[in-house]
Amino acid sequence: MSSIFGFQSFMLVVKNKCGVLKTMKQHFIGRAWLLGLPGEMNIIAWNCRGLGNVKAVPSIKDMVRVYKSDIVILIETLVSGNKISDLCYTIGFDNHFSVDRIGRSGGLAVLWRNSVNCSLINYSQNFINLQIQDPTLGNWRLTAFYGYSDSGRRRESWDLLRYLSNLSSSPWCIIGDFNDHLSTADKRGGPDRPSWLIRGFQNVVTYCNLFDLPLIEYQFTWFKSIGTTSSKEARLDRALITSSWHSLFSNSTLQTLAAPVLDHTPLLLHLDPIP
Repeated sequence: MSSIFGFQSFMLVVKNKCGVLKTMKQHFIGRAWLLGLPGEMNIIAWNCRGLGNVKAVPSIKDMVRVYKSDIVILIETLVSGNKISDLCYTIGFDNHFSVDRIGRSGGLAVLWRNSVNCSLINYSQNFINLQIQDPTLGNWRLTAFYGYSDSGRRRESWDLLRYLSNLSSSPWCIIGDFNDHLSTADKRGGPDRPSWLIRGFQNVVTYCNLFDLPLIEYQFTWFKSIGTTSSKEARLDRALITSSWHSLFSNSTLQTLAAPVLDHTPLLLHLDPIP
């Protein structure tokens, strides 16, 4: 295992649904590595605000069943790796990689089926960076991202995005809770977002040659005090893509799902390759 600027990379271990530790090299030598995927898949990404909530795991299980998802990304799990192993088994997935919480905050996890040719590139407390191998479309990158919620650390989030962008020129999709707004339209209710925060996020998205994948259905992904005079809504969760990724999946869609618990709505990313 090596560490680069605090990010962990290469020859890491994952657990299969039986909890057996394997190195990444060992894990992808078998039949699942060779099967491939024709390109089309469903990815669910959700800031679940803690898997300890009694409704969280049943909600994830229901979403996986209804939307036939191939990859599930969870943000703010607030648990350690053994809980992710249990969840992987519960929803019928085969593999997972997770970053444990620190104290009472954080935690990231990505769970996937054997049908997905997935390998870990590197990770930190704020991201899990993966490579997806497709025998037809080639390699592309998928990154689960969690931006700092503290406005005083926003520049650290932007630096992470620049770092990730500079790692590779492969087609790239980065999805998660960025805790940032791209425009004033990303917020409804409450005080206005400081303009320097919006400009800063816009600048880093431009620097990374990323484009915001439009949301169909409801346009906000976070809510508070809905139904009261102090209600607030914002679009904190999104998927950003490069033009080369869009060329592979030009018919892809991103939509919000009904929020089963807490204050973030799950995202459903449907990958539909070009004919």
